[in-house]
Amino acid sequence: MLKQLPGFLKLAVVFFLLTSCVDDARLEDNLALWVGSWTCNEIEGDFAPQTYQIEIVEKVDYNEVAIKGLYNQGQLFSVDAEISGGSIFIPSQTVQQINIEGTGSLDNSEITLFFTANDGSGPDQVEAILYR
Repeated sequence: MLKQLPGFLKLAVVFFLLTSCVDDARLEDNLALWVGSWTCNEIEGDFAPQTYQIEIVEKVDYNEVAIKGLYNQGQLFSVDAEISGGSIFIPSQTVQQINIEGTGSLDNSEITLFFTANDGSGPDQVEAILYR
């Protein structure tokens, strides 16, 4: 069949076949590993040690989530983040007068999170372990 198609059309068909092979179910399954209730154990930072509950919830955009309750600020404190495979990225943002940004990774049902929070009094470098 491909022998009968012009060169550029062959390339287009091959490109389509390769790009249409992304397994959306697999990507959604990965997001499911992140979403839910977690216990956040801050092991470094100005207020460490402290332990509290957070919730990671899906947002409308495909790989975006909200982290509710981070930095022990209560469930109304909602930080936007992006999931990519086993990594999470918290872009710089200001929530309730606290600037926050960070990164983390998921490994064997445990999330290690590094973030900086600044309420205007100076940066607080936090390391936290999240577990269920």
